[in-house]
Amino acid sequence: MKRLLSLSLILSLASFSLSAAEEKKIDPKNAEVMAKMKEFSTPAEGHKVLAAMAGKWTFESRWWESATSKPHESKGSANFKMILGGRYLQQDHKGKAMGMSYEGMGLTGYDTLKKEYNTLWIDNMGTGFVLGKGNFDESSKTLTDKGAFTCPMEKDHSAEYRGEWKMVDKKNMTYLMYGKGMEGKEEFKMMEIVYKRK
Repeated sequence: MKRLLSLSLILSLASFSLSAAEEKKIDPKNAEVMAKMKEFSTPAEGHKVLAAMAGKWTFESRWWESATSKPHESKGSANFKMILGGRYLQQDHKGKAMGMSYEGMGLTGYDTLKKEYNTLWIDNMGTGFVLGKGNFDESSKTLTDKGAFTCPMEKDHSAEYRGEWKMVDKKNMTYLMYGKGMEGKEEFKMMEIVYKRK
């Protein structure tokens, strides 16, 4: 009787162990999905470009309404920091623009699968978004992007732009923004921001 109970117990344990082992088997499709998700969620070389911009800065900016207009000028400070585990660069700007207090916030990230940078900008000078996509050129240390922003002067309320972040050195960088403006003719420099690290 004892032998039968022992044999029954051994068979039950063996059956339980086999079921547990089968449950631990990884579906090849799930393994592939997990590998892709890990690649997508892990910061890569492209994020190092953004991390180099992190820090506290002062800036002087000029912007033009047209290719022939006199520039508006302003000064301010900016704080660039990496967020969400080094995946995105958040920019916070404060200063004066046309005699008024100015606040702006930007987000830039690097999509590891599409191999491109994505940018977003919002500020208290409007209620629209600036959205763009771009790439980094290692030889010139320039992050470029192209996109569109909401413009109240356009019939469809949308205008295109292209931007250039130039990493001059560890203490200096510039941002240039180009577009056709309200005249809609040839492209001209709409904005120039010169940053100096505090």
